[in-house]
Amino acid sequence: MLQETPSLRARHFEKQMHRQEIMAPEIARRLGASPGQLDDPRPAALVAAALACADAASAAWVACEGAVPLTVLFDRAMGAFTD
Repeated sequence: MLQETPSLRARHFEKQMHRQEIMAPEIARRLGASPGQLDDPRPAALVAAALACADAASAAWVACEGAVPLTVLFDRAMGAFTD
């Protein structure tokens, strides 16, 4: 339903952007970068990638009707970056 309803998709995107704003400073700190360093896209990229993996895993979980645990699907999605 989320993917098929424009207003729900828009709200989901807004929430994802808010989560990214909240999480990126902590990721920057863990990377040893300044949270306000605007010329370093790594923190935002890492958070956006993790959120996208969560979305992809959720969509796969719905598609397989829960036959595969969500945690397994999330691990698979994240593994796409290292495979």
